[in-house]
Amino acid sequence: MDIIKLRSCFSQDVTVIANDFLDRFLPEANGDFLRIYLYLVRIAGSGSDSLSLCSVADRMNCTENDVNRALRYWEREGVITLSKNEGGELTDIAFTSYCKPDARTDAPAAEKPSDITAERLTELGEREDIRELLFIAQQYIGKPLSRSEMQKICFFYDSLHFSPDLIDYLIEYCVSRGHKSFHYIEKVALGWKEQGISTVRDARVIAGSYHREYYDILKALGIDNHHPVEAEVRVMKKWIEKYNLPLDLIKEACTRTVMGASKPTLNYTDSILTKWYSRGVRTMDDVLALDEEYIKEQDAKKAQRADAGRGKKRGANAFSNFEQRDYDFRQLESALLQRASGDAE
Repeated sequence: MDIIKLRSCFSQDVTVIANDFLDRFLPEANGDFLRIYLYLVRIAGSGSDSLSLCSVADRMNCTENDVNRALRYWEREGVITLSKNEGGELTDIAFTSYCKPDARTDAPAAEKPSDITAERLTELGEREDIRELLFIAQQYIGKPLSRSEMQKICFFYDSLHFSPDLIDYLIEYCVSRGHKSFHYIEKVALGWKEQGISTVRDARVIAGSYHREYYDILKALGIDNHHPVEAEVRVMKKWIEKYNLPLDLIKEACTRTVMGASKPTLNYTDSILTKWYSRGVRTMDDVLALDEEYIKEQDAKKAQRADAGRGKKRGANAFSNFEQRDYDFRQLESALLQRASGDAE
């Protein structure tokens, strides 16, 4: 069935969007979803009571799949209700008085992905938006999803309260950076949750603030498959923006951290870079000059300690300072014998 009925109470010739809607949904909703919703409101207010997904897609310059995703999103937000026939085809779109829920009540929150039961996996797998999400995730990863990987996706949805769109972006974000491991994806998801990220828009803002340099710095410290948290970003941002140090200099400090610390940390690296910054170090040539100065200082200290050691040795062997004389003991013995012989006569 191609024709879909629209049920609305909107006035003709005027498209009215309530301020409450703008306040609640404008900051968070995907831009394409907003365009599709506004277009539907426009059509409903024009007196037309039917349309097709194809016509909406053509008008909005998107695919029918994009339209379907937008409709499911607005249904979850309580803005519209969708009706389908026995064959699963969409027949009606009804605009409702909306109320955005504060939390989900369809399943208890799991403390870890493995807490997601087989029954819950089956239940979510019957939902079209989740089936589509699992299919998209499989395309990103490049292989069929294992049970544990599907549990993680359901964990993101049930316990972290991520929308399918946010989970979609989460996986895309990680894969685009060369990480297909769901262990890594889970760590990023938990980091986003800790930072209060709940929409794709929030995630895009945070992702945009993470410079590639941050990951290069962590890699130089031997820290891989790690999404930097806010405190780490704050320290690295200080080196890059406040200290204005080049990346090769920062990486050199990371190398010295790895070589000098039993457990490399950003704090150890920060102590090196802060010292360099206070000494006016801005380039690798400055570092080499500082190293040379340090070597000279150490050589001077060694010379001082050696002199002090020789002084103590001279004090302990004071008699060795007298001028030594050479004697011919045979000649001396002969003279003594001659003297003794003369005395005897």
